[in-house]
Parts: sequence; structure tokens; C-alpha cells
Amino acid sequence: MKRLLPALALALLALTPHSPVIQESDAAAPVVVQSGEDFFIAMQSNPSTGYSWTQKIADGVILAYEGNVKENPAQAMPGAPGQQIFIYHANRAGSTTITFSYSRPFEPDKAPERTVTFTIQVQ
Repeated sequence: MKRLLPALALALLALTPHSPVIQESDAAAPVVVQSGEDFFIAMQSNPSTGYSWTQKIADGVILAYEGNVKENPAQAMPGAPGQQIFIYHANRAGSTTITFSYSRPFEPDKAPERTVTFTIQVQ
């Protein structure tokens, strides 16, 4: 089942062309999505270094976190970055934040290498 999840998520991404795919650079301004809409946030990652992204939603009533999948690098070169794609559903109108932390799970006492916060406005 774990191997099927990434394929299903990527198929969902391809089948839902109207669902926004938000990039890390979009965190500079509030992101607007519609209530009832699914959307994706793609964060560049390099799991070969041991780092991965985790997320935390400030208000789990406005948004629902549906999971994430890892997409391999476009080129199969050692150390090439891929991305983690996080899947959300906008439940109801309102504003909330999603904070991503890029860290190594096996170094729990070390501060994250990077932190990115998105402001999401659901209309």
C-alpha cells in the first residue's frame, strides 16, 4: 500500500488540473484557495541527505492535511533534489498558516535547517 500511495497522489495531481500547485516561492504572499478545493504544496527536498519536510497547520478546521508523497529527481544523479508534495483540502472559509520545517528526523534536538510558513486564505 505504501508504494501505491505516491502513484495515486501523482495521478490525483494529473487528474485535477484546476487544483492549485503551490511552490515554496509562493510563501512570500498569502495564497488564496476556494472552499471545497484540494490543493498541493510542493517543497524541494533531498532525502539522500537525511532531510525531509514536516508540516503543521495552525487551524485544522479550515484545512485538512491529506498526506504527502515524495517525487524523485527528474535526473537520476546522486544528490539531485526531488520534492515532497503535500496534499490539503480547504474545508471552510477563513485564514490559517501552514509551517514547514526541513530537518533530519534522527536529530530531534537540532533546530530545523529551514522553516517556511504559508498563509492560506480560504474563500
